[in-house]
Amino acid sequence: MRRVVLLPLAAALILTSAASATLQPIRRSHGEFSLPRVRAGTLKIPAASSRGRLTVLVGLRLPPLAAYNRNLFSAVSTSRLNVHSSSSRLYLAQLARAQSAAAAELKRAIPSARISYRYRVVLDGFSVSLPARKLPALARLKAVTKIYPSVRYALDTNQSPAIIGADQMWATTGDRGDGIKIGVVDDGIDQGNPFFSPTGFSYPAGFPRGQTRFTTPKVIVARSFPIPGSGAQGKLPLYRQGSFHGTHVAGIAAGDAGTTAPAGPDHPTVTGLSGVAPRAWLGNYRVFNTPTPTGYDAFTPQIVAAFESAVTDGMDVINFSGGGPQVDPISDALVEAVRNVANAGVVPVIAAGNDRDDWGLGSVGSPGTAPDAISVAAVSNSHVFTPSLNVTTSDAPATLKNIPFQDVLPIPAAWTSADQTLTDVGTIVGTDGSPVERHLCGPASNPNTRGSLPPDSARGTILLVSRGVCAFTTKAANAQIGGAAGIVLADNRPGEANFIPLQLPLDAGMVSDLDGARLRAYLDSKGGRATVRFVRAFNQLNTGRSGIITSFSSAGPTDFGHQLKPDLAAPGGQILSATLPEALGEPFAVFDGTSMATPHVAGAAALLIARHRSWTPAEIKSALMSTAGAAWADTARTQEASVLLEGAGLVNVPRADNPKLFTTPASLSFEDLDVTAGSARRSLLFEVQDAGGGGGTWSLGLQTQAATSGAFVELPATVAVPLGGTAEIPVVVRANATAATGDNGGFITLTQGSDVRRVPYYFAVERPGAEITPVVPLKKLQTGDTRTGKSNISQYRFPTSPFGPPPTYTGAPMDESGGEKLYSFHISQPVANAGAAIVGVSAGALVEPWLLGSRDENDVQGYPGTPVNANVLTNGYRLDVGVAGVVFPREKRYYVAVDSGRDIFTGRSLAGAYELRSWVNDVTPPKFKLLTKRVAAGRPLLAARVTDLGSGVDPLSLVIEYRNNVLLGASLYDPASGLALFGIPRSAPPVRRGLFKGAALAADNQESKNVDQIGANVLPNTTIKRANVRGTTRPTVTWLLPLGTSCVKGSASLAVAASAPSKIKAIRFYDGRRLIKTVRKGTIGLYGASWRTGTAKRGPHKLRVVLQSRGRSVQARRNVRVCR
Repeated sequence: MRRVVLLPLAAALILTSAASATLQPIRRSHGEFSLPRVRAGTLKIPAASSRGRLTVLVGLRLPPLAAYNRNLFSAVSTSRLNVHSSSSRLYLAQLARAQSAAAAELKRAIPSARISYRYRVVLDGFSVSLPARKLPALARLKAVTKIYPSVRYALDTNQSPAIIGADQMWATTGDRGDGIKIGVVDDGIDQGNPFFSPTGFSYPAGFPRGQTRFTTPKVIVARSFPIPGSGAQGKLPLYRQGSFHGTHVAGIAAGDAGTTAPAGPDHPTVTGLSGVAPRAWLGNYRVFNTPTPTGYDAFTPQIVAAFESAVTDGMDVINFSGGGPQVDPISDALVEAVRNVANAGVVPVIAAGNDRDDWGLGSVGSPGTAPDAISVAAVSNSHVFTPSLNVTTSDAPATLKNIPFQDVLPIPAAWTSADQTLTDVGTIVGTDGSPVERHLCGPASNPNTRGSLPPDSARGTILLVSRGVCAFTTKAANAQIGGAAGIVLADNRPGEANFIPLQLPLDAGMVSDLDGARLRAYLDSKGGRATVRFVRAFNQLNTGRSGIITSFSSAGPTDFGHQLKPDLAAPGGQILSATLPEALGEPFAVFDGTSMATPHVAGAAALLIARHRSWTPAEIKSALMSTAGAAWADTARTQEASVLLEGAGLVNVPRADNPKLFTTPASLSFEDLDVTAGSARRSLLFEVQDAGGGGGTWSLGLQTQAATSGAFVELPATVAVPLGGTAEIPVVVRANATAATGDNGGFITLTQGSDVRRVPYYFAVERPGAEITPVVPLKKLQTGDTRTGKSNISQYRFPTSPFGPPPTYTGAPMDESGGEKLYSFHISQPVANAGAAIVGVSAGALVEPWLLGSRDENDVQGYPGTPVNANVLTNGYRLDVGVAGVVFPREKRYYVAVDSGRDIFTGRSLAGAYELRSWVNDVTPPKFKLLTKRVAAGRPLLAARVTDLGSGVDPLSLVIEYRNNVLLGASLYDPASGLALFGIPRSAPPVRRGLFKGAALAADNQESKNVDQIGANVLPNTTIKRANVRGTTRPTVTWLLPLGTSCVKGSASLAVAASAPSKIKAIRFYDGRRLIKTVRKGTIGLYGASWRTGTAKRGPHKLRVVLQSRGRSVQARRNVRVCR
């Protein structure tokens, strides 16, 4: 969060009087976490800039080859597109001629445009870089039918194949993926890893392809797809210093059976490793090759090119274990590319994403949101590789032995060599005479304060504490007050324990919610205490808790259109597979993520294709979905997960081998029923086809998971499926005028004897409050107050939880109870972005904008449409920055709702007055000027002027590197003058004597919304520049306000940054020779005064400031004009 208080002049935080603005303290907290103002790191100054340019993909008029031919291959025995047939070659030549003509038209209209990748198989078009201001001209070209943004995408097995039944499939059919090609679009495959031994393999006809020195008879293709900014390494299909992920993914999908993984830092020696389809060939298509602050990312032009190459190379399955926040599907080139991958007869399997813990429902990423993709969620494995906690008392049950323990730092040696006392904190009597609350927080009125744990009451023991209600750091501080040696946190998320995401001031770790409950029950039976001992080594601990949806696994529905996703679930927690020793020190490692779940399904698809060559990608998807089993919502595995989490459920390959029926579509999305004006209904027709042995009568039923009062699902009682034929089933959902709002979902079941097939469905009932909220036009700058007016909206979605889960992990994710104000604006031509930012609020307020695609609070425009920083490449990612935007918006009307919530810990209303700033098409970064270039050595105040004419400066982004490996964030910022102050706290290293060639970083508000790539720069709205600081042994003083040569009138604010090696005795401000004021005390090195200009002559004035410090003095001058 930020922008909470506006400080007055009396606090010595001086403002420009002309703008009546205020320096604002920058808050850095976010739920359980906080962003430190001082941290280790360096700033790298970019070698070049493409300021003002952006990269887009252009769609042309003809259908790509895959779409053109989609009906041609139905007449032959295979559903695969043959790009080398005579008809395909003729059509590709036609496309090439048309593209050449379009390129010539482009160059005539926009000479500065630069074309890179061209597409003919899964898209008809090319990627192009051009000035942002030329977007409307590009849209007017006759050849151009669509313009897509270049979106940024990030990288999102011993016993795990058995969880989806792959081992049973091998045993019963003998098929292990022989003859099937799996294309892995990722960061490269290490063809030399022992998991991909080529022994027993030979190249198929026409292979190897690509850069053949990176191929083997197992890895038969090796290609890379660089873009500007990738550098020399981007041209390699494997970069040993940067690749690690694709090798892991490839091993899960098709690693050789019987491989041994030697012991590594995160696992013991494990034998008998196998991929799901161990006899399949692999294709390596490297796209994650663009360096970013968080690793190597990929962008739309590369991914489309890789998909196209994989289709052309004859891959049967494409695995893409990456993704990014969903953008409007009409602007997402990968939606069309994935559709045409499937049209070409290739099965696209794509990760759902790892964002649910951060964003809640509506967190499935693109391109997993594409209707033709098989989008995969992650479930737990049957084991984990972790240290462990063991209760050592003689009567402890087996469930309290080898408890998985996720530590922050290595477990202390003493904890492993001798028994320790574990105490349930709730059994200690607090200072108030009652048992200490088990979350170890402060009182309900302010949980993030000192709690009731008495001093020294837990001396030397380890406390068992519940996660939630207050911050991790609060729990640790309260434990220290009690004298505890450490804490064991019981997680409040289902599944295996999560990591504590920050270092605490005492030893700590986490156990799962179920293990925590078992520990607490046992401790309570022993008077609250028992002895425990820890094992530091990473051992394989068999939990038997497979199939639980992981807390990170992204959930549906899609942000745009509210379609049901993900489609399937597979193991994605604690997966052991191959990697590169250069990356992690060993050739095998344990990873978590939907990235790991996805290749399980890709391997499953390969097994099915090997046995059913005539099945289409849609039939493969249907077979896997209709036969899937339950994935679990709780650690005890007693409750099936919602279809928004599991999709159709956990893959069951043997059942998918004999699906009986194919369903089209494989899931039913009815979107939203708006009952504002009365009852509403929507109907869909889905088709069932005899897949072999599925003819006859099937009974239809409902397996309801979520149903709101007044909402209904209607369907026939039975359906008769002709032998070898198809039948249609009408399904109607309706809601009456008084229906309760909320989500509805579950399964439509088809039953014939002992065979049960399931089709997931979803819809929501809504009554939008935005429809009855008055609308006013959005201006460049305007003010309002969320303390006034009626609150018609309490929750905005999708996503549902941009601020993260509530502190207790249960209940509503937000309560936007302020009196919301609704503004509208219209996009009438192609632009790169648009948005609105809160740039000032009244004391104690936190005001938040939401960008909506209609007058409906359920129509938030994805991650960028929330008030939260959605750009994972920025340091403020996931913090509430009070900015909402839309990237590459379609031409239509949009709405900005400005609202306020409540403090997540105390429930206090955060409503207040605000100033709102809006923008359209901001593609340039801020300007940064360091003011305090010479300062006294020690901890002086550093100051800069940072301005941005577009979206405005993001104060959280402001950073100065003033010493090697030390980054200092801004303390205060004034959006009117652009003044940024960087106070150096006592905990930070001092400025040294001499010149330090440092750097500074500043981003604008649009950067926090950039989930796409504007140009060649990965951070196009960020400035990183040289900022040299010289430390001296003499006093220094620097003018801050008024700005140089500015015009002042009335009561003008004067401010300087002053520093000295000894105490400053006085700061004197002069107008020429006339003393204005003497100031003897400052705040963090900031000294200010008020100059009443009413008696001063109109015109130029020479201001002076004189610093006196123990026999030394120094002065600085500033020229201004007095105006009337």
